[in-house]
Amino acid sequence: MNIKTTILFMLMYVSVLFICSSVTSAQEKKEDKKLTNTISSELDGYFKSMMKTQNYVGLGACLIKGDKIVWDGYYGYANLGEKTPLTKDNIFQLASLSKTVTATALMQLYEQGLFKLDDDINDYMKLKVRNPNFPDKPITFRMLLTHTGSLEDVMSTGLKIPEGIKYPRGVAGDPHIPLNELEEELFTPGGKYYSVEYFSKSEPGTKYSYSNFAFSLIGYLVEKIAKVDFSEYCKEHIFRPLKMHNTGWFMRGLDTNKIIYGYGFPTNDSIASYRKVVHFGEPGYPAGNLRTTMTDFAKFVSAFINKGKYDNYQLLKPQTVALMLTPQGIKNIPTRSFPIIDIGLTWLINDIEGEQLYSMNGFSGSIFTNAVFSPKDRIGMIYFYTGITMKNMPAMLEITKKLYRAVKSFD
Repeated sequence: MNIKTTILFMLMYVSVLFICSSVTSAQEKKEDKKLTNTISSELDGYFKSMMKTQNYVGLGACLIKGDKIVWDGYYGYANLGEKTPLTKDNIFQLASLSKTVTATALMQLYEQGLFKLDDDINDYMKLKVRNPNFPDKPITFRMLLTHTGSLEDVMSTGLKIPEGIKYPRGVAGDPHIPLNELEEELFTPGGKYYSVEYFSKSEPGTKYSYSNFAFSLIGYLVEKIAKVDFSEYCKEHIFRPLKMHNTGWFMRGLDTNKIIYGYGFPTNDSIASYRKVVHFGEPGYPAGNLRTTMTDFAKFVSAFINKGKYDNYQLLKPQTVALMLTPQGIKNIPTRSFPIIDIGLTWLINDIEGEQLYSMNGFSGSIFTNAVFSPKDRIGMIYFYTGITMKNMPAMLEITKKLYRAVKSFD
């Protein structure tokens, strides 16, 4: 075989390999697309059925793979009275899922070396917060982040309201009381919102007790350490860099026409009986008043899936994310859903179908929100629904499993 023949043969061989490879690649892409379409169709049918059987008013969900939304769906209404369809552009309240953002703001300051997790919080503000039952025992940043700071403001039956105390609850629109005023009146003995009943008889650091006050206090600490308004800090260091353009702690600055209404606690199972909840603001807003879109919040969750980075922005250092997801050894954490293994720094560690997943949810009485993710598998899911009854709340277990199985199937 001469040189020309050899070269011609080699070129033909390479060409055949290229063609075969191209055909195989095209076939694989076709199969992947077919699988994606099948999963999407199945999820669409599932949620349409759930809307009917559970009588939700509105429901939105998405699946995240790596740093991309691979599926999302929106069902029902953003405004039931006007029959306004729910879409991906709608803004919803995260409720207590907001706490993950508040914790992230604090941990950004932590990784700058501005405090240590086991420092006394009183060293970083003029306000002095102590459990009067244990006046010599410091409350630390770690305790606030793990709900072990001996603050007792949320009971199994709802919010604690001591007799004779008029704690400022939510109001229509944005809150009228600034965060610093709330905290100072809440934690200063003799303050208009202060009560010894808000403090546990268990020593700080020894018992889990879910607390909204802990996270409003975290927001206050961010203000004192960063020397800037908490909402502005989040805008500058979290929302803008992540391009979360439809996210904010207050309604001012958001397109209020896109904010969905919550519906909940009807007297029976008829959708017509649902109570519409006006858009409201809480003075202790860092504990649960963030509003966002599915697209925006998926960017935030993606950062935790991808070692603290989304797109070109390093929200948190990889070691800080690892620390936030490290079990803190907290026992006897109550749950109404999946078994809780432990808690990291705000994120719960759940056993879901034999896998260790991280989650946080929110509940306001008129909306339920949930985010679940696995950094190991680089997958996540977010969903919310309005139109809540005590009968349809447990469906979150089925929804979580359905979405988890689906996201694991995506290539």
